[in-house]
Amino acid sequence: MKVLVIGDSFSAEDRRAWSGTVYQAIKGLERAGFEVDYLSANRDYKQTFWNKVVCTYWLKVPSIFGKQIRMDESLYNVWRYKQTLDNYDYSPYDVVFVPTYISAVFALPKNIKAKIVHLTDATIDSLFGYYTEFSNLWFHNYWEAHYIGKNAFLRSDLIIASSDWCKVNAIKDFGCDPEKIAVVEFGANIDMTDIPAQEKELDGKEHLNIYWSGVNWNRKGGDIAFACCEELIHQGYDVTFNITGMKQLPSEVKKKSFVRDYGFLNKNNPEEYKLLISIMRSQDLFLFPSKAECSSIALCEANGFGLPCFVFDTGGIANYVVNGKNGYMLPLSADGKSFAHRIILSINNKELNKLSAGAVRHFKEHLNWNTWSLMVGDLIKVLMGKNG
Repeated sequence: MKVLVIGDSFSAEDRRAWSGTVYQAIKGLERAGFEVDYLSANRDYKQTFWNKVVCTYWLKVPSIFGKQIRMDESLYNVWRYKQTLDNYDYSPYDVVFVPTYISAVFALPKNIKAKIVHLTDATIDSLFGYYTEFSNLWFHNYWEAHYIGKNAFLRSDLIIASSDWCKVNAIKDFGCDPEKIAVVEFGANIDMTDIPAQEKELDGKEHLNIYWSGVNWNRKGGDIAFACCEELIHQGYDVTFNITGMKQLPSEVKKKSFVRDYGFLNKNNPEEYKLLISIMRSQDLFLFPSKAECSSIALCEANGFGLPCFVFDTGGIANYVVNGKNGYMLPLSADGKSFAHRIILSINNKELNKLSAGAVRHFKEHLNWNTWSLMVGDLIKVLMGKNG
């Protein structure tokens, strides 16, 4: 069976595209036994005079009025993709597989015979006002994004949602048929050979290496994680707060002696990738109070390294952290002190070892790309069986 994967990056080997999900999905489809080709939706894009005019409008006009824009989910971007997608030969393929890019699904020619499979972590409507990047948008950006998203979801023959939250929203926001939506969690964007998947001995440990990772300090809850570590230290615990992902930390954080900042590490760079693996192996807890999250690859990775996870109960997180099994979810009203007290309670109850073991089990059972490959492979085979 032949599968065509359509992405936005020019290379199928780009491990940064959608936090590495596109790269891992391609590898997973290959492991499932499919013959996979990759097409960049930007392959044949050529900038014209009128294109420059429209692009200038999108980039300049909204900002004059203090508005944000999302060009990825616009009719302008659909037009860009159509330059490639309208002229491609889909006849050799049984399945067209599109991860996340709703504009690419929308831009596909109407007469293709291949079945369309869409991998996603959210409906566009559920992101409005939830992610800062999808808030305060230019007036027609909302309508365009909703129109593109709804048609992309309804047109897909199979939707692979990365959480139950995503599935519920697809049904509620777009009226999707529940029968064509399957929930399959993401995996870690780290090679399986580099993931120890071994529980840690944490109960009674005198020093705690607490890990936080993110490129968006505010949305990913870096401020709350920092406040949590300060409270733990105030309560007499020996803590090192280890940070990756940030290109520039707030100065009041960086100057603290208990903070160790490794900066942004590019997984495409072999040396930086090795450093990231080394850092994660030395951690004890993953503190990730992200205030808005669809499905976190970082949580998949943390589980694979046996790290108990302390997070907010938001978005699709419940598929990745289960209270009392591999960590704890706190309400969005919780502050840094609340997270510190939850960690202290787990220490006093001597349950960190149990949470670490639960993280490893959750990783092995759900949060890895081998499991994803088996489940998605079966789903696609059933889809093709139903359709001839």
